[in-house]
Amino acid sequence: MAKSKAPKLSDKLRGRQLPHIGVLTREELDEVIALGEWFRENRYDPTYANLLQGRVQVLLFVYESTRTRMGFEAAMAQLGGANVYMSIKDTQMGRGETIGDTARALDQYVDCFSGRLWSQDDIDAACANMTVPVMNACTPVDHATHVIGELMAIKQAKGKLEGLNLVYTGMARGILHSFVRVCPVLGINLRLAVPESYARTLNKEIMAEGEEKAKKAGTNLEVVTDLKKAVQDADFIQASTLIRSMLAGEQSPEEKEVDVPKWTVTDEVLDCAKPDVVYSHSGPAHRGVCATDEVMDGPRSIIKEEARNAIFSKKALLALMVE
Repeated sequence: MAKSKAPKLSDKLRGRQLPHIGVLTREELDEVIALGEWFRENRYDPTYANLLQGRVQVLLFVYESTRTRMGFEAAMAQLGGANVYMSIKDTQMGRGETIGDTARALDQYVDCFSGRLWSQDDIDAACANMTVPVMNACTPVDHATHVIGELMAIKQAKGKLEGLNLVYTGMARGILHSFVRVCPVLGINLRLAVPESYARTLNKEIMAEGEEKAKKAGTNLEVVTDLKKAVQDADFIQASTLIRSMLAGEQSPEEKEVDVPKWTVTDEVLDCAKPDVVYSHSGPAHRGVCATDEVMDGPRSIIKEEARNAIFSKKALLALMVE
C-alpha cells in the first residue's frame, strides 16, 4: 500500500465496548482493518501522534502475554497515551475482590480497559461496570484484538479477504471462535482442522452463530478432523497453539487424546494445499509440535509479519474507540 493522506476517523466505534469480535459489523471491521493498514504503511506519520495524549489504558491480564501486551503498549505509546499493566496478583482481585468491583474502581482512573481474563463472563462484567471502552484481549472463547491483526496479515499476504479458503488449526479456544464469528461476515470460507477430542469442545452457541452467518453470506464453515484433508484447496493456514498445557501449564483431558505428529504442520502438509499457500501462527508456536522449523522459517511463512500487525490492529482500535 502506497503512503497516503491520513484518513479521517469516524465516530462509529467511539466509546464502544468490544466484548467479542462478533459485535462488529462488516463495515466496522473494514474500517478497523483499513486504518490498521494505513498505520502500518505510515508508521511515522505525525498526524495522530498525540491523538490520545493524556489518556490512560489499563491492561489487566490474568496470565502472561508477549504479542498482545506489547502490541497494546506500543500502540498506545505511538498515539501519545500512557499504559498501566496489572497482573491479577497486583490487584485486590488476587485477594478475592470481584471483577465487577475492580472494574468499577478502574473506571474512575482510566480511559480504556483491555482485559485478558479467565472467562467471557469476566469481560462481560467489566463491560457492564465500566463507562470507558473495554476490549477483549483474550478469553477462552474470543481474542478479538489479536484476530484483527491476523486478518490484516492474511490480507497483506493474499491481497484480499473475501473468497479466500482459510484453514485454522490448533486448540479450540479464543482465536478459533473469533474466526468462526468473523470469517463469514468478511466472505471467507473457514475450515477448522482440529483433533476429534477438540471438536467435541467447540462452543455450540458460537458454532451455531457462525453457521447461521455462513448460510446468510453464502460461505462455507466446516470442521475436519484430518489435517492433510483439511488443508486441501487452502489459500492460507492459520495456526495456534496445539497443546494448551505447553502454553498455560494446565493439562486438559482432551489434549491427552491428541496424536501430536498427525497435527504438526510440515512441508508435506503444506504441499497438500494450493501451490501458493501461506502459513502463519498466532504465537507462541512450540517448534516440533505446532510446526517444524522448516515450515516456521520457510518461504511460505509470514509469522513475523503477523506479529508486527499486532501493533497496528490495536492502534486502529484505540484510535477509533477511545474518547
